[in-house]
Amino acid sequence: MKYSLGAFVGFVVFTILIDFLLHRLIHSDDDKRINYFAFPLGSFWFYSIPTFFIIAFSTIFAIIKTTGTAFTYVVFQWLLVSYLAVYLPKLFYYLGYKLTHRAIKVKNKFSSDGKIKKMNEGRYPTISRKKFLSQVGIVMASLPFVSLLFGVMKGRFAFSKRYTKLSFPNLPESFDGLKIIQISDLHLGSLNSNYEEMEEAVRLINDEHPDLICFTGDLVNNFYEETIGWEKVFSKLNARIGKYSILGNHDYGDYSKWSSAEEKSNNLRQIKEAHGRLGFKLLNNQSRTIAQNGEEIVVTGVENWGHPPFPQYGDLKKASEGTENIPFKLLLSHDPDHWDAEVKQSYNYDLTLAGHTHGMQFGIEFKNFQWSPAKYKFRRWAGLYNEGNKFLYVNRGLGYLGMPARVGMPPEITIIELTRGPIGNDPM
Repeated sequence: MKYSLGAFVGFVVFTILIDFLLHRLIHSDDDKRINYFAFPLGSFWFYSIPTFFIIAFSTIFAIIKTTGTAFTYVVFQWLLVSYLAVYLPKLFYYLGYKLTHRAIKVKNKFSSDGKIKKMNEGRYPTISRKKFLSQVGIVMASLPFVSLLFGVMKGRFAFSKRYTKLSFPNLPESFDGLKIIQISDLHLGSLNSNYEEMEEAVRLINDEHPDLICFTGDLVNNFYEETIGWEKVFSKLNARIGKYSILGNHDYGDYSKWSSAEEKSNNLRQIKEAHGRLGFKLLNNQSRTIAQNGEEIVVTGVENWGHPPFPQYGDLKKASEGTENIPFKLLLSHDPDHWDAEVKQSYNYDLTLAGHTHGMQFGIEFKNFQWSPAKYKFRRWAGLYNEGNKFLYVNRGLGYLGMPARVGMPPEITIIELTRGPIGNDPM
């Protein structure tokens, strides 16, 4: 998780600005003066709440890069969700109030004087314009608050299975019907100790009786200690052929300052060992051949490769050595940008599995319509993509990072069935 001074300054400016605008809006033409300490509209709260958040985030910003404990990230994520629970409703209240006020002004320019008033005379209780606008603002403010509350209480563990069937003419007959389950971005430090919830995800995966389980990176936020205790959950994952994994950008410890290179190296070594404890075969720029009835496919895992500021440890040339004559190739690469930058042009991988984006943990998906802020940062941010005879699938992540919530972007378990036939894809 990367924190920049620019982002912090933007946060401070937004916080002060929204409180200033709301204070001016609410106190500009009051019929009666609001008590200084009255909650939540008294001036005291317009000063103390932003002050608390600015000091709290300043402290986090100062220690996050040098912290040696995963607990700092847990504190940050709950501080962030508290901030959003306060300031998203404030923003929507202000926007709802101002937009409705502007709409009423436009309407009054085109309405006949007194006509509507006579029609409604005696039928409905009168209401002042300010009270009406305030009620509209409250309705608008409740939408993000309720959505965020649902995302925290239910959304982050509302596991979603997504099915895809892909056919390839070069898939060996012995692998016709091969079922692959992909999971990604666990971020165990963010999950803290929610073992029971993740055991449900394990049950959902095992119910599918997969042949292969592929984990596409970001086991932790930063530290080896995040993995402690999770073997009792993920070691229960069952796959007929095997379970393979790779590293993601968060797994290298690059988002902290270490007292020595040796300390950072030991942290990475222990994270790699944790993959084994959880039951996965970690592929670091490596390939593994899978044979059935004398026929073969290959699973290749490449270390993280992303556009700066994300690290580029991946060596696809090295990882692909010895795979030239294998008819079907599956690639695990954490960052979907790698597919466009290197994979599809220079290497003959039939299917690439990626993660990394989380779908920003927020979005709207309805039938064929998909939207998320992730689309403005990543060209390939969720679901299935194909060009020619090559496919990329981007998993939305099973865990969460930063904000302990998912709104309209549930944690994903991807089920892909491979069949032999003309190149194409069909929903299962």
